[in-house]
Amino acid sequence: MRQYAMRKGKTAAEVKDLEAEDTLYGLVYGDELYCDDVNKVSFILKTYQDHLDSVLVFPNLKAGTWSGRGETALFGDLGVKDITKAHAIDVLLKYLQADKQDTIAFGDAKVDIPMLDYCEIGVAMGNGGPDSLAMANMVTDDVEEDGLFNAFKALK
Repeated sequence: MRQYAMRKGKTAAEVKDLEAEDTLYGLVYGDELYCDDVNKVSFILKTYQDHLDSVLVFPNLKAGTWSGRGETALFGDLGVKDITKAHAIDVLLKYLQADKQDTIAFGDAKVDIPMLDYCEIGVAMGNGGPDSLAMANMVTDDVEEDGLFNAFKALK
């Protein structure tokens, strides 16, 4: 959890005494840690092998990894198979009766690439991984340096 917080911009001194429960509470935006409507489970990786094992143990789920910044996997997750961020946007567009040409996606990781590719404009955050930076229509500043604001301003 300390590594994650440091990848989100905290210093080693700021996270030295960080307790996992404090960080987890912040990650769920002040809500309860337990709920009965789960569609995705995230877990801390001790090693990358934990992710590889999750792929074998849960073959009917979609296994992925994520981190705070960069491409080093710190966390694993399990979700509904065949559901991507692009699929979710497509479902939302149909529900809203909106047009794909009016879409903008923001992302910073490999998991965001289908969404960045699907939307009319795919914006990679400056702190993104090399794959998302390479394929995006536009690269904005780091998320910690007002990247969203600056992209909104540039795109009007």
